[in-house]
Amino acid sequence: MSIELVWYLSCDGDAAHIGQKFADDPPSFETFSRIAQNAERSGFSTILSPSHQLSVNYGRQAPAWDALVNTTAVATATKTLKLIMAVRPGLIEPAICARMLTSLDHLSGGRLLANIITGGSPLSMYGEEMDHDARYRRMEEYLQVFEGLWTQEKFSFEGEFYTLKDATLYPKPLHNSHIPILIAGSSEIAREISVRRADYYVFWGENPDQCSERVQEMEARLSGTGRRLGYVTRFHIVARETEEEAFEAAHELVSQVDPELMTLREESASKTESVGTLDQKARANTAVMEPNLWTGVGKARSGTGVSIVGSYEQCAQKIVEFEQAGINLLIMSGFPLHSECERVGQNVIPLVRKMEEELGLS
Repeated sequence: MSIELVWYLSCDGDAAHIGQKFADDPPSFETFSRIAQNAERSGFSTILSPSHQLSVNYGRQAPAWDALVNTTAVATATKTLKLIMAVRPGLIEPAICARMLTSLDHLSGGRLLANIITGGSPLSMYGEEMDHDARYRRMEEYLQVFEGLWTQEKFSFEGEFYTLKDATLYPKPLHNSHIPILIAGSSEIAREISVRRADYYVFWGENPDQCSERVQEMEARLSGTGRRLGYVTRFHIVARETEEEAFEAAHELVSQVDPELMTLREESASKTESVGTLDQKARANTAVMEPNLWTGVGKARSGTGVSIVGSYEQCAQKIVEFEQAGINLLIMSGFPLHSECERVGQNVIPLVRKMEEELGLS
C-alpha cells in the first residue's frame, strides 16, 4: 500500500518565514481553510491540526488557536481530507473529550483521527504539575475511557486518575465504534502504551535507517500480541527545481528569526521532558545530517527540526526511502503552508507514485 502523505495545518497562522514575531497571515477561518483546501486538491490524504498553548513557529505573543476549533473549521471546508486532531490528555475530562471527538467524527463524515500528545514540559503553563511517567499513565486511562464509552452501552471504570459509573455516550464513532488513535512518544513508557493502545505510533524522524530501526523495534514488541501498528513520522520539506535552489530557499526560511524568540526557544528546550524533542534539539547544529536532510530549521522553531531539502526528484526519492523503512504516514510541512503544499503536490507527489510503481510498492 502506498505511503500516505499528510500536510500540516499549524495553529498559529501562515508565513513565508518562520521565527519572526508574528505570522504574515494570522489564525483565521480563511487562513486555515485555504491551507486545507489546497492540500486536498494537491494530493494529500490527510491534514494534521497541532495543539500548542503558545505559537511554535512565531513569537511568544503570536496567537495560537485551539486544535478543536481548527479541525472543525477545516472539516467544514473540505470533503475528503482525513483530519488528525491533536489531543492533550488532562486538559479536558476524558468523557467530555470522547463526546467532542465523536461529534466531530460525525460532522466530518468519519474522517477523524486523534493524535494523543503526552510528552513535553511538566505542563506548568497548562496549570498543572505532573511528572513524565504519571502523564503517560493518565494518558492510558484516558484511552481506556474512550474505548469503554465508544464500545459499551454503559461503562464503569475506576483507575488512578479517573472514575466513571454507568457512563453512556451517544453518538458512537461512525466506523466500527472507533476513532483511530495515534500515540506520540520516544520514551520507554510511551512505546509500551503504544503497543497496547495505539493504531499508529508517531516518532520524530531522523533518517531512513533510524526509522527502520524504530519500526523493527516496535514490531518486535508487537510479536505475539495479535495487534498491528501503523508508523508515522514528521519532517519539513523544501523542494525546488534544483538542490542548490532548495537549500537557498531553506536558508531563506529561517533568515528573519527574531533574537528574542531564539532565547525563548533555548529556555523552553532546556525544560522539556520529551525524549524526541531533546533528540531533535541535539541535532540542530548538525546542519546536513546526510544528503538532503537538513536540521537548520530546528533553530527557528520547537518540535520538528529536520527538513527534507533537495530537487523534486531528490525529495521524492527520500520520501520513498522512508516508505521502504516502514513508514505508513509521513507528515510534512513547508512554508508558506498554503502554497508549498501545492508545489509538493504538483512536483513531488507524482514522482513518489511513479517510483512506488517502479519498485512495486503501490
